[in-house]
Amino acid sequence: MARLRRASGVREHDLVARARVLRESVDSLIPRLSGDAPRDRFDRVRAELEEVRAERDDTDRLEKLAKRGDSLPRAYAGLLRYYLDPTTPTVVAFPLPGGEVSYAALSRASREAEVAVQQSDDPARLMLAYVEWARKGLHFFATRRTLWCTGRSPEPPPEFVAEKVSELPYRLTPDPSGRRLVCVHLAAGESRMFLEVDWPGAHRTFRVCRRCAKEERHLLSHLSEGAASPDPTEAFPVDARLNVRCEGGAECVHARVPGLPKGLRRNYEYGKLSDAALLDAYRDEVRPMIEATKRTTFVAGGVCYGSRLPAFLDALHPTPVERRALEAVLGPATGYFEVDEPAASRALERLWAQHAEEIVGAITDDRAEARRALQEARDAPGRIAEILKRAQKRGEEREVLEALPRYERLTPEAAWVDRVARTYRVQREAGAERGILQTLPREGKERGLAYAFLIAFGRASAHGWQFTPTEQEFGQSLVGPVKALLDAPAAGYHEALDTLLRAAGVANWGSRGATAPP
Repeated sequence: MARLRRASGVREHDLVARARVLRESVDSLIPRLSGDAPRDRFDRVRAELEEVRAERDDTDRLEKLAKRGDSLPRAYAGLLRYYLDPTTPTVVAFPLPGGEVSYAALSRASREAEVAVQQSDDPARLMLAYVEWARKGLHFFATRRTLWCTGRSPEPPPEFVAEKVSELPYRLTPDPSGRRLVCVHLAAGESRMFLEVDWPGAHRTFRVCRRCAKEERHLLSHLSEGAASPDPTEAFPVDARLNVRCEGGAECVHARVPGLPKGLRRNYEYGKLSDAALLDAYRDEVRPMIEATKRTTFVAGGVCYGSRLPAFLDALHPTPVERRALEAVLGPATGYFEVDEPAASRALERLWAQHAEEIVGAITDDRAEARRALQEARDAPGRIAEILKRAQKRGEEREVLEALPRYERLTPEAAWVDRVARTYRVQREAGAERGILQTLPREGKERGLAYAFLIAFGRASAHGWQFTPTEQEFGQSLVGPVKALLDAPAAGYHEALDTLLRAAGVANWGSRGATAPP
């Protein structure tokens, strides 16, 4: 509903200034014509406006002309009458799709004609006077400087297209054909759900994927703003597509996905849905039908692999740990499973809530380790893949250590050497080096043994300053037995350890236990 208010002084000054311009010429009230625009019709409008302009100094005559005839000449007469007697007028505001617009009630013309005359320096406002003409078959386009009429041709003037493309609300690039402008993800060939706004008159199509689409943007409004046509839905057809690249065969559920429902399309055209909201609503509309399929269907990053689990897993680029976990859960699965990004971590996160124990069980059969992994996942959700990797690593380390002999009543030198050797088995040179430096005593045979280990690791030069010449000489004599211990298989570990300790002069260094350590 229109709202009334009194005009401000600035508004009155603007009206006088615009009336002064229109007293000199009616050119700014007539569109620029191209194509098959009906020039005779516009010539008649110009003639009617010139008749009004001829009376520009006659107040009484202008007052009469402001009450009869077509709307545009009436509004023009009202403004010229106001110029001669600028009394404070009533200003009326009313809403338009692009926002609220106001005008001074100066005649009995339509509000659209009043706005067009009083704001004729704005081509988009001037176009309001010709909306009825558009409904009857003509096309109008308002650039920043000019209102164009292209007649019954929907092809806009080049400058109108150039303005729209240069000010797009998204960064779009032309595809090889040059006709389609797409977002960066679609340009890269990614299979992503997208919004499409076609513009047949300009021979252009615009596509934006869901990842790029924004809640506060409306691509259709941007393209259609400043254009008036007989049927806007034909001038700018709208569509939305899941854009799934289906490799599941003719019977796959993706072969029968319905198009964009009319209700959603209409809500978007009326501005009730943003770009992102339209895509989300469409996805919610078709998701129940897709997920209800009884056929095993795996989808990753917009690519459907049908029931081919190995191909699906290959697309996720899983580590061996992740692949084992996913195979354990998805191997016996039926129905529909989808991840928006082709990443194993995303698939594990989706499955974790319902299949946590199965996933961990596929990584380790150690109950204590499984409980630990489950607790870590609860404390740090979203890091499932990292937690599984740690769980597997700890399980593998446990297997390595359990294969080694168990010892009782070890001497300090033997206990130290055994600890370094076991650390090397699971953490290799870097971990063993850290352990040596952190536990190195101030005196004793362990220091010469430590230097021997560092030589074997190739790290003696970096730490030689910490050892006396005697300790270095002692260590150099033990390098051979140390390397033999590091390289020994689990079955030969005890013999290699005994050989090293005897070479170091450590006798009666301990005894083997009956069972392996837990």
